Amino acid sequence: MFSTVKNWLSQNDTQAVKEVSESLELAQLVTALMIEAAGADGKIAEEESQLIAEIISAQFELSDDEMTSVLSDAVSDYADRVEIHGLMRRLREKADYEERIGVLELVWMVVLSDNRLDQIEAQLMRRLAGLLYISDVDSGLAAQTARTRLGIDEASA
Repeated sequence: MFSTVKNWLSQNDTQAVKEVSESLELAQLVTALMIEAAGADGKIAEEESQLIAEIISAQFELSDDEMTSVLSDAVSDYADRVEIHGLMRRLREKADYEERIGVLELVWMVVLSDNRLDQIEAQLMRRLAGLLYISDVDSGLAAQTARTRLGIDEASA
């Protein structure tokens, strides 16, 4: 009986570690995608980095140390990244459709954080929606939700 309880406890510990690891990996993927969007206009503003850190910390319940590590890794990888297809494939594998819409909404928040949407950012968001297999309608709804969460009216963005 004790060996059965011990096995059950170790399986639960293993499952918990696996879930934390998968959550951290998803946080890393989403952060990388958000950094990619933040840099679409040629620079990653401090306000954008701060917003990304706040969003990722809240969404994935990361400690300050974990968030600092995830963000610095994402910025470092951004400088070396040549393409985003591999990143998008891994994200599609880790998240279902509704989760991918949520991810796109977070990315929209970063892109719209400066209260404007330039042509390069708009093009990137259309491309990301396509690579995440998200419909144009759902991408538009995610953008609208992001505007609402940021307190931006439709006319100003």
